[in-house]
Amino acid sequence: MSFESRHDYILAKNKSADIYLKQVVTAEQVKKWMESGDVGQLENVVLQGKSHLIEGCESFHPKTNAFLKTLPIYKHKMEALLEALYLGDETTVASLVGYKRLILTRHPFTLCSTVHLAVIHNYPMILKILLGRPHAPINARDMEGRTPLHYAASMCGLPGSDSLLYDILVDNGAQEYQVDLEGYTPTNYQRMPRLIDMKQVQGLNRYPMDGGDHIDKMIFDRNIQALQEMVINGEYDRIEQKIFPPHSRDLARVLANLHMRIKAIHQAVVDDDLPTMKQLVDDYNMATCRDPEGRTPLHIGVLFAREGICQYLLLLYPTCIDLADRDGRTALHYASELTSSSAKKTMTAILLRAGATEIPKNQTRMRGSLRKKLYANLSIDPSGNEMFQVFSDEDEEVDKEIEARIFSIDFDKREYKELEELQYQGRSEQIWTIVKKHLGNDRLVKYICDYRRIQTKLSEALQLIEENDLTKLKTLLDVELIQARDPRGLTVLHMAVLRERHEIVEYIAHSFPKYLNLIDHEGRSAVHYAAPLKNAIYDTLADAGADVGFPDKNGFTAQRYRSNPEHQVKPVADVADLASPMLIKRISIDDSLFDQDAPSPEKIERWLATGDVQNLENLVLDGRSHLLLDKTSVNVVTNEFLEGLSQYQSKIDAIHKAVEEGDVRRVKSLIDRIQLSTARDRHGMTPLHKSLLYGQTNTVRYLLAKYPHCVNCTDHAGRTALHYAAADPNGEHMIKVLQKSGGDAFIEDKYGHTPFYYRTHGKRLNMRALKDNAVINQLISGQLNRPLLQDLEEDISDWIHTGNVGKLEELVLNGYADLLLGRNHQVDDADAIGFLEVLPQYQAKIQAIHRAIEQGNLRAVKLLTDRKKLALCRDGKGLAPLHKAIVFGKTDIAKYLIRNYPQSVNAMDQNKRTPLHYAAAFRDGGYIYKLMRKAGADPNIFDCNGRPPKYYLKYPGEIILDQMRMDTKQALKQVLHNRVAPSYLETNIQQWLREGNLGKLDQLVLSGCGDLLLEKKSTNSDTQIFLHELPTLLETIDTIHQSIREGNASRVKQLITTKRLALARDKHGCTPLHTAIVYEETEIVRFIAAKFPMVLNAPDYNKRTPMHYAAATRDGGHYMKILGKAGADAMAVDNEGRTPDYYRRNPIFDLKLMKENNDEFDTLQQSLLDDAPAIDTPPSPESASACSSLIDSGRHDNDEEDNNRFEKLLQEKLDIPTSENGLYLARTVAPVLTKALAEMLLRRPANPIGFISEWLVRYNDEDENTLDM
Repeated sequence: MSFESRHDYILAKNKSADIYLKQVVTAEQVKKWMESGDVGQLENVVLQGKSHLIEGCESFHPKTNAFLKTLPIYKHKMEALLEALYLGDETTVASLVGYKRLILTRHPFTLCSTVHLAVIHNYPMILKILLGRPHAPINARDMEGRTPLHYAASMCGLPGSDSLLYDILVDNGAQEYQVDLEGYTPTNYQRMPRLIDMKQVQGLNRYPMDGGDHIDKMIFDRNIQALQEMVINGEYDRIEQKIFPPHSRDLARVLANLHMRIKAIHQAVVDDDLPTMKQLVDDYNMATCRDPEGRTPLHIGVLFAREGICQYLLLLYPTCIDLADRDGRTALHYASELTSSSAKKTMTAILLRAGATEIPKNQTRMRGSLRKKLYANLSIDPSGNEMFQVFSDEDEEVDKEIEARIFSIDFDKREYKELEELQYQGRSEQIWTIVKKHLGNDRLVKYICDYRRIQTKLSEALQLIEENDLTKLKTLLDVELIQARDPRGLTVLHMAVLRERHEIVEYIAHSFPKYLNLIDHEGRSAVHYAAPLKNAIYDTLADAGADVGFPDKNGFTAQRYRSNPEHQVKPVADVADLASPMLIKRISIDDSLFDQDAPSPEKIERWLATGDVQNLENLVLDGRSHLLLDKTSVNVVTNEFLEGLSQYQSKIDAIHKAVEEGDVRRVKSLIDRIQLSTARDRHGMTPLHKSLLYGQTNTVRYLLAKYPHCVNCTDHAGRTALHYAAADPNGEHMIKVLQKSGGDAFIEDKYGHTPFYYRTHGKRLNMRALKDNAVINQLISGQLNRPLLQDLEEDISDWIHTGNVGKLEELVLNGYADLLLGRNHQVDDADAIGFLEVLPQYQAKIQAIHRAIEQGNLRAVKLLTDRKKLALCRDGKGLAPLHKAIVFGKTDIAKYLIRNYPQSVNAMDQNKRTPLHYAAAFRDGGYIYKLMRKAGADPNIFDCNGRPPKYYLKYPGEIILDQMRMDTKQALKQVLHNRVAPSYLETNIQQWLREGNLGKLDQLVLSGCGDLLLEKKSTNSDTQIFLHELPTLLETIDTIHQSIREGNASRVKQLITTKRLALARDKHGCTPLHTAIVYEETEIVRFIAAKFPMVLNAPDYNKRTPMHYAAATRDGGHYMKILGKAGADAMAVDNEGRTPDYYRRNPIFDLKLMKENNDEFDTLQQSLLDDAPAIDTPPSPESASACSSLIDSGRHDNDEEDNNRFEKLLQEKLDIPTSENGLYLARTVAPVLTKALAEMLLRRPANPIGFISEWLVRYNDEDENTLDM
């Protein structure tokens, strides 16, 4: 669709001389205007860029003919004016603007007027030219309903901008209180300029509007699949700067979130953060997502020797083993180039065992430059510990080649030759720039710190050589120091020779004979410099084993210099000019993460020796426990402290973990001493810093209330919590909270910056928060990304077996906890076991949150939503708490959630509607809508109908909030009187029909759901044959079960001729063997057990096998013996984790009642509804069974009454569905119905009436206690 044809609008003047969008132009209207000679309307059409509606037309009216003759000139001038406005050509604008009504020209795509365009492209002189003309459209509106003043206000509200355009418009009479389609005035945009994305607005208003490249076309056509493939392939940088037109603007956010997720996956791999990686990698695309260099998570995992992560990826996604990067290198290539021999061996073995294609032996190894490129252009921080990265205006560009050289170093080895070479080449500044870029890289930081330490030690040694103090020098010298070189490449031995310290040379030669031939940057060893000297140092070195026969870079050996003493041998610079390397000075001065405030090693040793436990404890509380690793002491008190150090640090780590997760209860229990309230992590961050960073507002409030002294505590960079809040784009509310608690806005960090400096200069997203935000974005979407139920079931099984607790929790928070109930028996992983054990309490808490919102209980909501994730938990309809607060009109709760959990403003329900959609339909004058927009709500998210939130501002009646408040009783009645198929199942059925997937269709029929296929049609020939034969197959299955109920054994034997028919279930999920046991047809039981042993362990919908039914027959174990001898599994467990023996001992369900009520089920369920209270919280499986015996005992007395009720309902001719399986919707019907019905449908109990009864009794017993739980 072209830009021109997308919006064919006409302009019409209103009383205020405003030109505005009024109606769509039709061909009939144009024809009418041409016939009547209405040139004014025709001119309006042209001015909007819709001249194609007129071109080529003919008319007999003289005025129309005259206009058509001038049309080409008019169109040419209009296009020239639009282009001049875009380019800022003042001369052309001035010459054209007086032509006819050309000043009223509109941009054909956005309907922006000439005044709009002058403002949007920031041309004040052109604006003055336009406003100097009569009838200038100063108050005209574009498609968004915005006047030029709206855009001028947004632009002058940006930091560093002036108000020139705004002032010009106001001085010329622009109306300051006009509202746009969202209800905003220019003043609103001046206060909150980020409500308008001016970059996108400017891009949409460029002219001429070229079609762009193929990526622009994909964006315009909303080809989301192709765009996502580009992002997954590491090409997001090609999309990031593109302009997204209004109808595709939502894609920008989708693609940005996908890119963030990919970066977070790569970061998790580098961090060796397996739990986060498991949660983010939930399909093949995410397992093979690439960075800009084409590296998949497996490549990066090999690069950083992450064994566990590589094994997990290869276990679940084995086909990623031979994927290549941009240069054609597989993971095995990466493994072959690892510098660590042990890592190389381990990773190569893992890959080869997984089936990696071996590298041909004749293939040459990578050259050094290519090997360094493996680490080049990493789009991730190689440690993941960067907590707060700052980029100032003076930031330098990183030299990619030098970055590659540094990251090609094996940081675990104590070799510094590469750094020494770089310093010699004068690249110290570049080294520092690269270090600044990767301040959080622990391995790099440690490596540079070690290098600095060695260089400092080298400086001390050189000073001792100057002083000729051998005694002190002996205490310093070790293998590492002997190899260290200064910026000119000179070692301790070189300097001892140059300073002619014979005694020192003799000591080094005899103590470290292996290092006599170390060379400087000129290729000379110490013996080269000793050769011309008129002393015995040369002989001493030669006698000790120094090689006098190898040449330097000039081609001269030490022997030649000895023979020709007139040759002067000097180092690259005069020795007197030796100074501390710039790298060392810059690091020690500027980089807080090198922690110059840390006590010196001498101090620490003194504390250890004297047993100064107080200072040692303060060291740990300051996040410097790593300085005590591997330390020992002869002091008894110190030893006792060191023995408990690991446990102490674990407690501090646990506090920070609890803070990250927002677990206030755990934080309370762990901080049992006031000192722990400010216990820092490795980077000096206190729990308050961490809770702000992870958006856990309840934790922030608790810490400020309980430990107010922590509000101004600083991290190792000197930053307070207020610095962190100021760097957060949604941190306004937290800034107020901190300042109210005493946060000092004038504290400067070690860069000399106050908190509010970081509102414009902070890099707001750090690497660890990146992973957290990627996880939260998954919860915000509310989508399981699984169109097929079977795929979801398989994934759940994988998540349970691999201990993917993050994904299981995501399932629960998205409202699908029921899918995890009764799965404890499937679990071997300890983490998964722990999660499933607390699942009922977790689910109850989520239900309590939603009930509290419905009841308007703000206090309970504050208490229960004690962490960020719970602010995104869904109910059975997919509504998050903020959705529900708006739907139920609980404004105070909505305000609390918006201010404390601003991420929730973009949460989507299962109709892809955000709370902003519902706020637009909520009749409160736009108060909540504007509050959410201020908090960062995205107005460009389209719902399932393709509508943005502002659409419902105009048409609020299209979302009926009253229906969404429907209680359980009403919902059940609605379902019972409407035959519906769950959306996910209907989608699958349509797909299977199209594809001719007869296996799936046959499985659906044999599962007792064949009636869902009746009346279906398909163009697939195989499907057509299947559907043609379907009625006969369904009739055969019905006849089999009916014959069993009638006891017609001969007919059953005649009908059941195949395994397929022996497995065919009825509407209750019972196989013929189940039915035979229910109706106590022994002959049929023996026949099926003997003839078709494969059905002995076939489960019903509740996973109960025939053995479970046999145990419930109360026949003295007769049927159990028959089935046991035939090979049935007596230890099989059902959905509730129970074996047949449990039902033998506990009369949970009554087979006799099942038999009697088989044909009455639909009607009896409706009759139960008449007296059922409104319920929204089902019990857990355990609680449902706890009172089952009580229900069973009371059920028999009511049989007669129920039957009478049944007869009465039939006489009243209620409209009740009678088709088989009419009420058995598939498992996850929760998105459409209520939790109560979802529970029953999920389980498909053998006795539905008994199940509903137990559920009602359980509700009556626990209703009062649910909120507390």
